[in-house]
Amino acid sequence: MPTKEARADGAPFVAFAAMVPGLAMRLGVGVLRLKAKRRAGVRRFRRALVRGGMRPQHANQLAAEYELIGRLRTYLPSIGLRSLR
Repeated sequence: MPTKEARADGAPFVAFAAMVPGLAMRLGVGVLRLKAKRRAGVRRFRRALVRGGMRPQHANQLAAEYELIGRLRTYLPSIGLRSLR
């Protein structure tokens, strides 16, 4: 069993601090991957609308609204966060 001196040396904090850059990198890569998939989905949606006979102007408007659904920033104000900046 560790003594109080051994627990107070900060080893757990140092171990956690060493993991932070890796976690941040994984989170950043995940966000970028999600963003790329969302963009590709919006493009496929827009193309499908136009192929289905919708006017390109209307398809662009609808695709823009569809894109807003997937944006994280549209949901943050509703949970009390004003801005990510």
